[in-house]
Amino acid sequence: MWRVLTVIAAFLALNLAAVDAIAETPRILHHEIRVRLDPESREVRVEDHFTVDAKKAITFDLAPWLRLVEVRVDGKKIAAERVRDRVRLHAVATGPREIEVSLLGLAPELPSPDVRAASTGAVANKEGSYLPGHSAWMPYTGHDQIEYDLIVEVPTPYRVVATGRLVEEKAAGGTYRASFVSDYPTEPPSIFAGPYVIAERQEKDLRVRTYFHPELVPLAEEYLKVSTAYIHRYAERIGPYPYADFHIVSAPLPVGLGFPNLTYVGRRVLPLPFMRGRSLAHEILHSWWGNGVAVDYAAGNWAEGLTTYLADYALAEERGEEAAHEMRLGWLQNFAALPPERDMPVERFTAKRHDAAQVVGYDKVAFIFRMLEAEVGNAVFVAGLRQFWKDHRFQIAAWSDLQAAFEAAAGRDLAWFFGQWLTRAGAPRIELAETGRRDRDGDYRVALTIRQSAPIYRMRLPIVIETSAGFRRHEVTLEQTEQTFELVTEQQLLAIHIDPEFDTFRRLLPGESPPIFRDVTLSSETVLVVPTEDGGIAGTAYQLAGRLLQREPKIHQGNWRDLKDVPVLAIGATEDIEALRARMGPFRHAIPIADRGTARAWVDRRTGSEPWLFVSADDAASLEAVLRPLPHYRSQSYVVFEGAKSVKKGLWRARTSPLSYRFGD
Repeated sequence: MWRVLTVIAAFLALNLAAVDAIAETPRILHHEIRVRLDPESREVRVEDHFTVDAKKAITFDLAPWLRLVEVRVDGKKIAAERVRDRVRLHAVATGPREIEVSLLGLAPELPSPDVRAASTGAVANKEGSYLPGHSAWMPYTGHDQIEYDLIVEVPTPYRVVATGRLVEEKAAGGTYRASFVSDYPTEPPSIFAGPYVIAERQEKDLRVRTYFHPELVPLAEEYLKVSTAYIHRYAERIGPYPYADFHIVSAPLPVGLGFPNLTYVGRRVLPLPFMRGRSLAHEILHSWWGNGVAVDYAAGNWAEGLTTYLADYALAEERGEEAAHEMRLGWLQNFAALPPERDMPVERFTAKRHDAAQVVGYDKVAFIFRMLEAEVGNAVFVAGLRQFWKDHRFQIAAWSDLQAAFEAAAGRDLAWFFGQWLTRAGAPRIELAETGRRDRDGDYRVALTIRQSAPIYRMRLPIVIETSAGFRRHEVTLEQTEQTFELVTEQQLLAIHIDPEFDTFRRLLPGESPPIFRDVTLSSETVLVVPTEDGGIAGTAYQLAGRLLQREPKIHQGNWRDLKDVPVLAIGATEDIEALRARMGPFRHAIPIADRGTARAWVDRRTGSEPWLFVSADDAASLEAVLRPLPHYRSQSYVVFEGAKSVKKGLWRARTSPLSYRFGD
C-alpha cells in the first residue's frame, strides 16, 4: 500500500494535553453542531450545543485558528479563559449544564503540492476543505467517544460529506446543506468539502457513495461496485456492517486516511489499480476493526495488524500461494532490516508514525494473527472474531479482550501465546544444529536437532522432507532451547527443509533472503553520499534521502574508506553513480536494466561491507519524478522507473538456506 491507512482516533488517545481535560470534564451526552464552510475563502463558522453533567470547571481544547465568539451556559453568556489551545469555563454549577459555543476562523491554507504530504490538520482552499475530528475544529473535551447531530452548509457548487449517517441533503438558493447523525458513540466528526460530483449505489439498508473531483467521475461506478462487494464479504465473515453508509472521498492532499464509514484518499492515487484492491479492502475492513470496535491505545493497537491480515494477506492468498509466500517473506525481511534499537514489543505499538513502527504494528501483528489461526484452526478463529465483534461493537477494546474471545472460542488457555508474542520485542532465532540419517527395516529415518536462542518461544514449526517420491510436510512443536526430532518415511531421503515457506515469525538467517532497501533506510547509521556537482540533482537528492530515511540525512564527509563500516545511501546522476561503483567496488550485482528507464534504485553489497542503496537518474527531472513513488518500494531489491512509473521491480535471488540440509548418496 502506498500509505497504510490510519485510524485517526489514535491521535486523540495519545494527546497528552487532553489528560487534564479528561480528569476535569464530565461525560458529554450529546453534541448538536452547525457548521458553515466556504472552501475558497477558508472561512469556518461553528455553533456547538452540548450537554454535560458538570462537577467543576469545564475545559476543552480548541484549534488556534478559531476564535471564541460567544460562550453560553444554560442560556447565559459567560466569560471564558483561554490559554493557547485550552479553554476553561469557571463558576459552573454542578449538575446537567447546557453549553453553547460559537466559533469563527480561517482554516489553515492548503499547502502547495510539493509539501502537502506533511499536512495532518485542518486545511482549506478552492480544491476543498478538510476538518478532521482530531484537529479540534469543535470543542474537544478529551472524550474520544461522543454522539452528535451535525448540519453542514457550503456554497454551491461545493458539496460536503462528514462521518456519521447521512440523514438529509438539499441544494437551494446557492447553498448545499447536509445533515449527519451518529447512532452510536464514536470519535468527533470529520468534515470534507470540495467541488465534488456525487455517485451512489443503494442496496437495501446500505448506501455507498463516491465524492469525486470531476476528472475522477469515470471511476465512480467501479468504486461503488467493489466497495459494496467488500462490505458484504466482511459482514458475512465477521458480523453486520455497523453503519448505514460508506463514502469514498477524493482528497487534494496526498493521503490515505480512514474514518468511521468513510475513506479520504488523494485524487492522484484513486486512479491507480492497487487502490481499488488491497488498499480499499483494508480501509473498508477498518469499519469493523478500529472504528466499529475502537482501540484501547493504552494497551496497544491490535487493529492495524488484524486488518492487514484479514484484508491484505487474505487477498494475497486468493491470488495464489506464491503471492502469500511473497508477503510472508516480505514481512520477515522487513523485520530483519529493523535495527534492535528501533524494535519494540507489540503491546507498545499505537500508530504508524514511521516505517519502523509499521514493521511491528502491521507486519509482525498480522503474522501473529496468522500463527494464531494455525494454532486454533480456522473455524475457531472465525468464531473468536465474531464473538469479539458481537461483544465489543461500538466499544473500546484491548488485546486482553481479543485473547478472551479466542480463548472462549477455543475452550482453552492461550495466555502463553499472547504473552510471548505481545510482551517481547524481537523474534526467535532458530538453527539446524545437527542432522543424521539412518535406514532400518525398509524405513528411512532422519534425526534433526533444532536450537533456538533465548528467550524461549513455543512455536509450531513446519518441516518438509524431500524424498525420491516428492515432498512430505510435517509439523513439530519447538519449546526448548534445543530439541531433537525423528521423522520416518518409506521413500529415500534426499533433503530436509525447516520452515521453507516462512510460516513462522522468526529472525531470518543469513542467506535465507535477499537484501532490500529497508536494510539501508531503517538503519540509524546510514550516511548519504551525493557524488555529483549538478546543483539540481544534489538538491533533489537531499529531499529524496529525507523521505527514504524519514529523518534528516547524515552526509558523509570523512574518508571514502570509512564507508565499508556503515550502510550507504548514494544518490546522483547515472554516470556519477557508475563512477562511484567502479571506485568502491567490486559489488555483487550489476545495475538492473542499465539501458532502460530514466531512474533506477537497487541495493547491493561489497564483500565484508554494510549494504549500499544506489539511486541513479539520467537528469534532475528524472530524479524529481521519483521523489514520491520511490519510498513505497522499501521491500524491494531493485526498481526501475520511466518518469514516475515503475516499469520493473524485484528481489535478488537468495542464497541456499542454512535451514536446509541435502543428504549425500
